[in-house]
Amino acid sequence: MTRLTPYFLVVPFSALITGLFNLGEFLPWPLAILLGATWGFLVGLVARRIRHRRAEDAMIAIGAAGFAFAGCGGLMAILLLKGALDSTSLTGDALEQMFLPSIPYYIAVNSILEILVIPLILYVGWRPGRRRILIVAAAALYFAMRVWTYIAFVPARLGWADSEHSTQPLSPAERTQAFDDLMLNDPRWILLLVMFGLLLLAALLRPAERDVQQ
Repeated sequence: MTRLTPYFLVVPFSALITGLFNLGEFLPWPLAILLGATWGFLVGLVARRIRHRRAEDAMIAIGAAGFAFAGCGGLMAILLLKGALDSTSLTGDALEQMFLPSIPYYIAVNSILEILVIPLILYVGWRPGRRRILIVAAAALYFAMRVWTYIAFVPARLGWADSEHSTQPLSPAERTQAFDDLMLNDPRWILLLVMFGLLLLAALLRPAERDVQQ
């Protein structure tokens, strides 16, 4: 039963994130959810063949790096956009051109984390001990954050990017509206750095401490 437990975590995660929120854009929802759940199950089968300490350590390191890239990238994007909004000569078109390059960056980073890294970390790191607690905590935070992202942030920001923007300087009211539409009070970078810290702590746990608890 213990070996099946990570499937109960990963399969629903993949069904919702990979299936409903991603494949659901192109496929009927029931089929998208089924394909997402199937992917989560298949990743588990692959993880069984590579489940050893080196794979566990490697996936934790990759996950920590991914969280660091996403968190620091998010903070930098927010600082750049906030700084641009202070300019009285900024146009809506220029602001859009600043914002658009961040979209493929986040799609790439989060797709790798969602589809492979987080599921694999849960599967290969499912061993009794404090390291597993840290892994599950980081994965749970990431799952909650991605649901929040798809519900709140994606529609707002992509909707703003898809709308037409003037080449005339923004008025103070328009800058305030752009600030709200782009959700530049976004706190998710803080959550990502918390997840980075959790996986960093997991990576620093000595093997001897983990071995004693198995």
